Amino acid sequence: MEDLTNITDEELRRVIQMVRTIDDVDLGQFQPIILRHRVCRFAALQGYESVSKLVEKLITDRSLIHIFLQKLTVPTTEMFRDAEFWTELEAIINDKLSAERFIKIWVPDICGDDELNTLLVILSRNNLMHKATIYATSQFQQVIDNSHESYIDTKKFEISEANFKRINNDNTLLPYLERLEKYYKFSPNLLEKVIFIKHCLSKDTPPDKGFNLVLFRNRSLYYNPTTRRTAIEKIGQSLIPGGYLAIGSGENLDDTDQQAMLVQVSKNEKIYKKKQ
Repeated sequence: MEDLTNITDEELRRVIQMVRTIDDVDLGQFQPIILRHRVCRFAALQGYESVSKLVEKLITDRSLIHIFLQKLTVPTTEMFRDAEFWTELEAIINDKLSAERFIKIWVPDICGDDELNTLLVILSRNNLMHKATIYATSQFQQVIDNSHESYIDTKKFEISEANFKRINNDNTLLPYLERLEKYYKFSPNLLEKVIFIKHCLSKDTPPDKGFNLVLFRNRSLYYNPTTRRTAIEKIGQSLIPGGYLAIGSGENLDDTDQQAMLVQVSKNEKIYKKKQ
């Protein structure tokens, strides 16, 4: 496989423009080095002898672009990953949000169904599904479709089950799953409560306003600086006073207008509360 530096800026621009035209997906919001890496990874998976050959094919073969977009995102691999975070978030949901008459939650830019499903389990465990409205958005239609169905293979179930038991003693995820022949399916009764929307953070307005919680972990680090600031600012503005924003432990609010509007309530897990 050729070196990443051999993917020229012009080739990247051509791919970005073609994808935007065909699928209305803006790859330009990603950091160039990340996009270069993902194009290179896809080329290797497809068996192309060079990235330049793949770029030529992407530009001329529209069907390959759809396959490319399906493989572009790097999905999460398990439910209840990062036990400390989910323990803190569940405490906030149970102690702070459960008293609200309605709870409105947004999970923007989902890259898979694991975090969304984990959130749904927490809401169900705390008997809050009846008062919750949950939005899940992505600019990738395939991600939305997969999350809406949410099939879980045996290996992922075993890892997720182990995570869940570590923070919930001997409890099990099985009540939230349907056992099929070779895999599991996450509870359709819970998933039907989720409003799935194709949505681009860099150009679209939030799907609603007045959110009590936005779960945006480990996503902004993939964006270029301009898109990152735009995303954080839109998300922060969509929160109600007293609402919570969860970002990744390695992320921050630097250089955004929300830095002055949000107070950190968990230093380690990077959970913030909007000033009232």
